[in-house]
Amino acid sequence: MKKIFAVILMLPLTAFAVDGVKEINQLCVTFGCFDGDSGGFPVTITNSGSYRLTSNLDVSTLSTPEDRTAIDISSNLVTLDLNGFSITGPTACTGPNNAPVDSCTPTGSGIGVTANSSAIDVEIKNGHIHGMGSAAVICISGCRVSHIVAVENGQIGISNSNDDAVLINNIVRRNGGDGFFVAGQVENNISSQNIGRGIFANPGSRLTNNNIQVNGGNGIRCFTCSLINNIILDNDGFGVDYGGRSVAGGNLIDGNDMGETNGTAPFEIAPNRCGPSACP
Repeated sequence: MKKIFAVILMLPLTAFAVDGVKEINQLCVTFGCFDGDSGGFPVTITNSGSYRLTSNLDVSTLSTPEDRTAIDISSNLVTLDLNGFSITGPTACTGPNNAPVDSCTPTGSGIGVTANSSAIDVEIKNGHIHGMGSAAVICISGCRVSHIVAVENGQIGISNSNDDAVLINNIVRRNGGDGFFVAGQVENNISSQNIGRGIFANPGSRLTNNNIQVNGGNGIRCFTCSLINNIILDNDGFGVDYGGRSVAGGNLIDGNDMGETNGTAPFEIAPNRCGPSACP
């Protein structure tokens, strides 16, 4: 019996749920959570499949924690479910209530979840990412990000570079740069109290039903994008800074310090309201 017990103790800590999903937790990080992950942060996902957090992940106690990335995805066809848990770093952002934050410290290169240029068809969902030195989520290629709460990260909230992505039902607040830097479908998100712009939208983006309030820069930078049924209020820059051939309709834009709109007027497919009046 003692020999059998000793063999069990020597087995790897790789954990699989009954449904075949590979598990990630703070305990297995030390030794490597599954094949291709060598142990320590970042947890490295090198194989396609489904992965799920089964505990919070915390990099804040490590040396130079602001430079530590929690999870690095380098494979196609990956679903990462944070499962309601949190990824936490050392950064805190300060500033008055109901206003953009003033500063965030410490800042560095650490990211909550990153999907590199080798990773396409990636989904990241269902959790909190707080206090990472650089960003909550960065996808180099297009990915799907949903139901992520990204708060007080040192620079950007969520970024998907210039590839077409889907970002739905995320909350991005009090980060040290832009809330979102995106290209693709951006729907039902909240971006507020970030130091920079609420959303920087690259060409071809479709922004629908987002709530953008009280950011330190422009509410939205819309460059050759479509802007439908968004609420854009009380940002320190312009409400919407248009560029290129943009399309807009049904937006409410009000109380922005530098004015409601700027740049090339969009093609209106429905009325837009700038305060109590129609937008020019």
